[in-house]
Amino acid sequence: MLTRINEAIFRRTHRFWPFLESNALAINQARMNHLASLHLPIEGRSVLEVGAGIGLLTGFFLERGCKVLSTDARQDLLDEITRRYPERKVALLDLERPDDIGALGKFDFVFCYGTLYHLSNPEQALAALSQVSDSILLETCLSPGEGEAAPVVEESATMNQAYSRRGSRPTRAWVLNRLAKFWGHGYISVTQPSHPDFPMDWSVPAARSNTRAIFVGSGKPLSNPLLTTQIPTQHRAA
Repeated sequence: MLTRINEAIFRRTHRFWPFLESNALAINQARMNHLASLHLPIEGRSVLEVGAGIGLLTGFFLERGCKVLSTDARQDLLDEITRRYPERKVALLDLERPDDIGALGKFDFVFCYGTLYHLSNPEQALAALSQVSDSILLETCLSPGEGEAAPVVEESATMNQAYSRRGSRPTRAWVLNRLAKFWGHGYISVTQPSHPDFPMDWSVPAARSNTRAIFVGSGKPLSNPLLTTQIPTQHRAA
């Protein structure tokens, strides 16, 4: 872990610091530990990774024998993936341009962690991704509330934020219903990653500006006790 002084220096001198600062690394570890705990049939599958950043999460799938295509809207991030991991396959993909998605081929899974809320039109992106994949693994920042909404918000120009500088914060109901609409079956995780951005109790006001949850969309019904089609008020730890 970086000390506060070292992290301040790191921010000023390293152009990829948004992906490498201590909180970013902590949430990545929590995300992937949680994904492993769901025991989904991922081994040996083909994966389209969207919003890959500098490729810090891709190894989870490669360790499980998956074939992964990592994509991002920023060429400099793809260049950094290639510099760090020359053997990986990468492609430029702006999810705000959904017509480009179909050219990438077909995949067993889409991996969309920390990306959906950076889109100004998440519905059209999900619709296009459903045409090239059997399932989607999704983590996103959310708005509170029980209704359906996906309000658009302004974001900064930082390279881990929205490429168009306009993102969205959908509700859990909005996400779950869109997954069911486009993939046929939508699920939310009963458990949450071990990180304060992932609230356990949605009946109390959020203590942080970012509130997140984990979802799965599937073309086939899933029998998994850790996934539910109902929106829980309370989660449990993974």
